[in-house]
Amino acid sequence: MSGYSQKNTILGFFAGGGLATSGNYDVALSGGLDYARGMNLRSFMGIEAFYQQYSLLYDNEANSAKKATGYAGEILRHNSAYFFIAPKFRYCAGRYQNTHLYFNVGLGFSMGGYDSVRRWNTVSTPNGFVRNDTTLDQSDNINSTVLRVGLGITQYLYLGNNWRFTFTGDFGFLPGSLTATSNFEDVARSPYSIGKVNPAYISLRIGIARTRNR
Repeated sequence: MSGYSQKNTILGFFAGGGLATSGNYDVALSGGLDYARGMNLRSFMGIEAFYQQYSLLYDNEANSAKKATGYAGEILRHNSAYFFIAPKFRYCAGRYQNTHLYFNVGLGFSMGGYDSVRRWNTVSTPNGFVRNDTTLDQSDNINSTVLRVGLGITQYLYLGNNWRFTFTGDFGFLPGSLTATSNFEDVARSPYSIGKVNPAYISLRIGIARTRNR
């Protein structure tokens, strides 16, 4: 293992996947660039530029039914991707400073996606029960920008000379919603609408970094 001097520059590339803490549908891929410059003995400031997918499914039905078997309900399917620019602060822990704790706040720009909502209810008529069931493509409701707050830990493993292998656990959450579908301003919302679509994501990433003394 080898530590860093306090005036290092770090350039890293990473990729990985994450799962949502609620409404998860599939593994969402991420990958990007990480740049940092040493400020003092244990602190770095830098920036991350990265791609992040979101893959979600919310199924909310009467009497806790699932898969559209309830007499009323709503199923929201959301898949989107964003490119984030996030200023980042990191603190280097340990004797050799190979463990970095970090915090970042970034703005994400939509790269497209798919958003749909299925709503249904069952009503009683003189001719018996009738089910009203509609599915709408609401992709236009995907927000063009979102704010993301992230924190996590990166472990740097010595590869020789100035090269390091990295392993990162990242926790990111969104103060706002990914889409206007089903939120509290949606005029078409039903009693089964979920409100904000803003789950936290827990991601595992691997990468490679090069360090340079200043």
